[in-house]
Amino acid sequence: MKRKDKINLYFFLFSLFILALLIFPIYSIGNRVDPFIFGIPFSLFWIIACILMQFVGILFFLFIDIDKEES
Repeated sequence: MKRKDKINLYFFLFSLFILALLIFPIYSIGNRVDPFIFGIPFSLFWIIACILMQFVGILFFLFIDIDKEES
């Protein structure tokens, strides 16, 4: 398997993991109002944290992909 294919596979698995955090079985962990974090309910914080993790993951995979194309 080529390196680019591995990176694509890892990105796909990472995206599925983030998606799993936002649907029923795992989301029930974060689906509550208390405690309040930064003045927002925990469930909203959970969603924002997942979005931020996805953003950081996209940047990470982007920089890995750019570094390998330049060399």
